[in-house]
Amino acid sequence: LSDSTCSVWSEDDEKKGDEEDALGQNSAQRQCGNVVWVPKTEKVDEGSVIRFGGGCTIAPDDVDVIVFCSGYDYNFPFINEKSNLDFQCIPGERRVSPLYEQLWHARHTNLAFIGLPHSVVPFPFFELQAEAFAAQLLGDTASLSDPLPSSVSERMSEALIDKEKGGPNGSRVQDTHFLGGHQWDYCRLMAKRGGAYDEEIENYIATNKAIYDHSGSERKALFPGGPDTYRSTRYKRDNSNQSFEILSSKVEEASAVSV
Repeated sequence: LSDSTCSVWSEDDEKKGDEEDALGQNSAQRQCGNVVWVPKTEKVDEGSVIRFGGGCTIAPDDVDVIVFCSGYDYNFPFINEKSNLDFQCIPGERRVSPLYEQLWHARHTNLAFIGLPHSVVPFPFFELQAEAFAAQLLGDTASLSDPLPSSVSERMSEALIDKEKGGPNGSRVQDTHFLGGHQWDYCRLMAKRGGAYDEEIENYIATNKAIYDHSGSERKALFPGGPDTYRSTRYKRDNSNQSFEILSSKVEEASAVSV
């Protein structure tokens, strides 16, 4: 598994390690089963020899297949040149535009794209988006505490800013719809757009964040490309205290055994 997040290779990493922990990972955290985690691929030499960066001296030869794990792209085959719509979804960019608040078409707010953002808690997130869209579409906008701007130019301007900076993280074009830690304030915004934001919703969102952060910490302790053990962790929500109770966790059990 060649990954740019793999740290610099050292001499100790040449040793595979004979003992595996309770999660099937060796002490060097470089191998799990028949998967070896190495730095990013730099080049392919003659004879199908793969060269990795980061000081890695492993160079597998006679490689038959290279799989590019490039992720997914957006595709809307029902929108085309006959749709008469200002719309861009360029293959490879993983970005849809022009969008206002990553949901509404900036020019035509009766058109929305629910579920585009990723690295989020999906179903609660998408539900808040759907409620916001329905409220703005069907409700009396004068009665909403946080209606959409009525100015098309204002919405288009905000959509352009979001597009040019690469989303809330301000990184690559391909990460425009990557929210991660930005999802919580976005959820609050959607709840307000839907006229549903109150203490109960705030507690719900905050509890989601608490569980998400804990699950993320368990995931980071695991081998990339290995078993997704963290997914089996079971929680009991405590919304009123914006907290949770862990009912079972194979990751914590394995850590206790290792210690």
